[in-house]
Amino acid sequence: MHELAIVDAVAARHLPSPQTVRSADTLDEATDVVSRNIYPHRLRVADGRSRNLMCLTSALDLGDCALGYVQYGFDVEIDSGVIADYLLVKSTISGRGRVTCGDEIATTAPTSIVMTSMTHATLVLMSAECRHLTARICRKAVEQRIAEKLGRRLTAPLQFGMEVASDSDFGLAWHQLLAHLCQLSATAPKALAAADVRKQYSRTMIELLIHGAPHNYSDELERGITQAIPWYVRRARAYMHDHLAEVRSVAEIASCVGITPRTLQNGFRRVFNMTPAEYLRDIRIQALHEALLRADPTKNVTELMQDVGIVNFGRYAHYYRARMGVTPSETLRGAV
Repeated sequence: MHELAIVDAVAARHLPSPQTVRSADTLDEATDVVSRNIYPHRLRVADGRSRNLMCLTSALDLGDCALGYVQYGFDVEIDSGVIADYLLVKSTISGRGRVTCGDEIATTAPTSIVMTSMTHATLVLMSAECRHLTARICRKAVEQRIAEKLGRRLTAPLQFGMEVASDSDFGLAWHQLLAHLCQLSATAPKALAAADVRKQYSRTMIELLIHGAPHNYSDELERGITQAIPWYVRRARAYMHDHLAEVRSVAEIASCVGITPRTLQNGFRRVFNMTPAEYLRDIRIQALHEALLRADPTKNVTELMQDVGIVNFGRYAHYYRARMGVTPSETLRGAV
């Protein structure tokens, strides 16, 4: 893997982060960098001709969301399996390809935006001319936000429509938002250096998806079937996310918000159908999962746990495996 000295004009306009541009000329290198930037997968040359592979990538991490640019030198087949933790939103800059999710098939082209399934295996075919700008959206973050708006837990797996026209209201807004991020990253990279700025853009992407792209909860959200979330629940939730590494007890959260632990317990049960402790555990497991995926395989799992406020390592390793199906160390080694 190496830095690329020359980037053509088309690619330059769509790089999420010019500082992270890399190129690869072997399948192993290409698989490694795209897996880290977008999602773990198996890569196969589709046309079988004996030419050198060229893979150009660039990535921008925004927290719950990330952007990844990728292009290959010739036809490739990308087998990602079931992408359960993320929604991939693919914008095709040029060329044509195909995305298969279970029984659904969509053609990738600049005329539409394609979204992957979070419950069925995904197979992507990219031609030599294909250039994709892919947004990786944390499923947990989207589901939590929809649950907040509905005032209850989701009763069915979240499913987005597979294709949205580029000239639809959502398509136009989505492309403009991604273009703005790419331009900002290229012209004012220090503006995106602050975690709070990146987090705000991530929230904007999630809100736009929830309200603009069709999914199986769209009608319910549009009808406004929701309950007002008490102010103290909103503050407590924000406090947990903002102080994830430091929070030690529900009593501490309640004290910072200015209410009793019992009031906080009742509020979370009514809004999220879970206790504050369960909610905190969930977001810590998700934060650990994200950290493990991004970390170098030589990193220490215990240190990564401590970074997100986990002190009971054995118990959380059990929680993690129950939810993710693998151990934290297996995720770190890339065995997922």
